[in-house]
Amino acid sequence: MKKLNRKDIHILKKLIKPRAEETEKGEAGSLLASISRYYISDRDDFLSRLEKLSDKDLKYLAERAMDGSECLLCIAPQCAEIFLDAVERRLSPEIAGRLRELFENVTTGYRDEG
Repeated sequence: MKKLNRKDIHILKKLIKPRAEETEKGEAGSLLASISRYYISDRDDFLSRLEKLSDKDLKYLAERAMDGSECLLCIAPQCAEIFLDAVERRLSPEIAGRLRELFENVTTGYRDEG
């Protein structure tokens, strides 16, 4: 279990309203994984929660996914594509492309050493 920083807790509270009191201890797994597996009712619910985030918060999550502190493989499979689509639509196709590449490399075990 990782220790959540203030920014993590801020974003988590936005995503899980009204169940935010459960985050007060500041410990959880991956934010996206926790939301996608325990707090949503379906794909539309996950999308609506992502839409509550500012672009700055979404970028933060995308950066954490790129540096490995957010686990893309831990996201419920039906939500991974929704997250990647939101990043592409709201941030940039380039960021989404890097995340998709990272996701595909990790899921297939292929790493481009070149």
